[in-house]
Amino acid sequence: MSLLETVRQIAPYLEQWLEYGRDYQRIPGVQVAVRVGDELAASFARGTANEDRGEALTTRHLFRIASHSKTFTATAVFQLIEAGKLRLDDTAGHWLPELQDSPAAPLTVRALLGHQSGINRDGADSDYWQQMHAFPDRQTLLDFARADAVFPPDQHFKYSNIGYGLLGLIVEAAGGQSYGDYVQAHITGPLGLTDLGAELPPEREAELATGHSARLAGNDPRRTLPSSDTRALAAATGFYGTAEALTAYWARHALGREGLLSDASKRLMARRESEITKPTRRGYGLGLILDEIGGRGLVGHSGGFPGHITQSWLDPKTGLSISVLTNTGGGPATEWAGNLIRLIDLAHKNAGKEADTAYDLDSFTGRFANAWGVFDIVNLGGRLMSLTPLGNPSDTLVELTVQDADTLCPEPESGFGSMGEPYHFQRAENGEIQWVRQGGGRSWPLEAYRAGAGLD
Repeated sequence: MSLLETVRQIAPYLEQWLEYGRDYQRIPGVQVAVRVGDELAASFARGTANEDRGEALTTRHLFRIASHSKTFTATAVFQLIEAGKLRLDDTAGHWLPELQDSPAAPLTVRALLGHQSGINRDGADSDYWQQMHAFPDRQTLLDFARADAVFPPDQHFKYSNIGYGLLGLIVEAAGGQSYGDYVQAHITGPLGLTDLGAELPPEREAELATGHSARLAGNDPRRTLPSSDTRALAAATGFYGTAEALTAYWARHALGREGLLSDASKRLMARRESEITKPTRRGYGLGLILDEIGGRGLVGHSGGFPGHITQSWLDPKTGLSISVLTNTGGGPATEWAGNLIRLIDLAHKNAGKEADTAYDLDSFTGRFANAWGVFDIVNLGGRLMSLTPLGNPSDTLVELTVQDADTLCPEPESGFGSMGEPYHFQRAENGEIQWVRQGGGRSWPLEAYRAGAGLD
């Protein structure tokens, strides 16, 4: 079975898995798309676009994808390099004469792309991130950039939206048009991606999934937040889009795919420029976050905007891409994107194996509950597995083998809990599962357990 076929086969479970976590963690909404190459393999949206209005979220709603913008800026820079209009060792002062005699003037395009410039992150007054005043205009951006650097160049990874704002101005100077016009003419336009752009147009505000605030305490309500124009920081954080449009964009960053950049440029963007240690260890290239999940080398980016947290990953070799967009502060988009990839890989690992039974595997599947919580029995690529639909699926995964029509046997392994003890199913006359007993204790289909416990 191909990777595309695997994703399409397990797409319903990916949605079920994610919906449990969304509901459990009280996340307003989540939008997801998965592609293999240019082929859309899964696309769904769950929850609400606006909690105050109870508006259902759809796959057509737009999100502020924030620092995904940096990948578009880096793509624009490499297009200009390929066209002979820009060089990685050009300085900011060369393209922006206003920076002459400032610490920012000698910073190279490469240092800015890789966050190795040492320049400050958001300027001397960054309360625009709390929507207390407007994002910087061009003059304010340049004023912020003239401040003394936090670190000397090429000493530490120092994430900087100000640095990427400067790159946006450099793209304008080298490309001969505004940043937004350049992106439309050379990136989103040629790919036909009308649901991606450098700054949300006022006329499309009604299509935006409303942002919601993070919670400071468990029972806090989430406040709905207004949208913001990012002005001179569009190149760092202004982009909007849908998960489907984003994965279509990422598909063109896979090796061997035409439409944006040469493979040589893609490889250079994905070369490890920096080692990041907080909040987790990973790498950074030239406009791309670099990570590995289950042996897959991934490139991508996250995004954090007032009321929106987002994450995309691409495997440049296989063309697997995924975008997870949430409309709340504190949304677990990065965690979910990684765990969806893990589920896909668990299924695909099994897809080439010969079936181990003549029984209908789906007759054993479902979501079950007891006084201790919830677990799923799911068919992943032709093998039954038990797992908890929260967190890293590999942490709770138990592989199961069919013994007979009413019994599953777990693979022997060491661990706490009822390791190695079989799952015994009690069925109604029509074959529906009434309960399953494992380790001596019974669990019921989730809705039946909820009804019996008075939770409905």
